[in-house]
Amino acid sequence: MTQSYSDRVLAFAGIVQACQCAQQIAKTGMVDTDSLTCCIHSIFVIDADNCDDIYNDGDQLKRGLQSTTDLLTIAGNTERNELMRYVIGVIQLERSLYKKPSVLDEVAAGISKAQLQSEHFSMLHTNVLASLAGLYSDTLSNLKPRIMINGEQMHLTHPDNANKIRSALLAAVRAAVLWRQSGGSRLQLLFSRKRYLTESKRLINKLN
Repeated sequence: MTQSYSDRVLAFAGIVQACQCAQQIAKTGMVDTDSLTCCIHSIFVIDADNCDDIYNDGDQLKRGLQSTTDLLTIAGNTERNELMRYVIGVIQLERSLYKKPSVLDEVAAGISKAQLQSEHFSMLHTNVLASLAGLYSDTLSNLKPRIMINGEQMHLTHPDNANKIRSALLAAVRAAVLWRQSGGSRLQLLFSRKRYLTESKRLINKLN
């Protein structure tokens, strides 16, 4: 994995977009299909030289890039603060996963199984999302910290929505792996915020 700032910001935007998908499903029961498809697709791209290959040059990460820009520039409100908590929680969860090689192997095996299903159905098919959600529940949900998504009970308890939320969180952890591999760190979010913001805006302009 290359370690350019472009890769770093794309991967971070991947975390943001996946967390935002989970947040929206929990609150409204709905989600932008293209945004979620981009996140789920990233789970299945295992061998790639850079984040452009995984996220199609960032074309499907517009929402994540815009939300990244908002998180870094606009004064926080309840929803943005909540989203940032999810993002930081996912980054911490990925570090916990990194220290558990046996769980990593289990996650990799589960992804391979779901990928075979996606070849017969589609990436957002209920069977595929159920497999990814079950994988998240059996592995990552047992590590610390546990990511608790706030929302409306009627949406959170609906089986299809619950599967989408857990699948989105798995995609967020996948993006966090890419972020770490491309040289990302929590200290950068504190001390290199301006550079992240500049690159995020450049990528958004490139896509427009």
